[in-house]
Amino acid sequence: MDQIFAALLGGFLAASTGWFLQNRLEISRTDKARKLLTTGICDDLNHSISLYEKIDEEWTKTKIIWFSTLNELKESRQTYKENKNWIVLFSDSGIRNKIFKYYLKSAEIIDTLEYQQRRKYELENKYNGLVSDIKLKNPDMEHKEASDLAISYMSSENNEYQRLESSIPEIVSKLTKFRIEAKDLLNELHA
Repeated sequence: MDQIFAALLGGFLAASTGWFLQNRLEISRTDKARKLLTTGICDDLNHSISLYEKIDEEWTKTKIIWFSTLNELKESRQTYKENKNWIVLFSDSGIRNKIFKYYLKSAEIIDTLEYQQRRKYELENKYNGLVSDIKLKNPDMEHKEASDLAISYMSSENNEYQRLESSIPEIVSKLTKFRIEAKDLLNELHA
């Protein structure tokens, strides 16, 4: 009887020790994954902050949004994009929600800005091509006349271009506000 009890007690101790060690190992792995994800997101946020500043500087100096900068900003988000399912490792639902909203809203603004800038270039190219064609067909025509004639042919495109001219600065302003949001999120992740 004592041997049976000792065997049961030994089995129970071995099983509970195994369960405890497995549980500790799982907690350790989860902590490590959370730390790696936090590091990746923080690296992205730091890089994004510098890119938001770069976009603001470029816009202030040239009134141009460089696609290379937008592409770099989009590429810097790979840690989040490839691991967004792991956001659940953050026990604080407020942090999870802020991370999700930051990436969702900023991606939307980046895509909108990229589309509008691209469309602006397309309209400018179409306009320049039309002015060139008009001047080729009418070599005596002044550039201003050819330009006015091209605009009259492209009235809907001209209206769209004017809307783009007014909306792009607004979008740039919204985009640069994400710099503040990224800094706030970075501070919360480091807390």
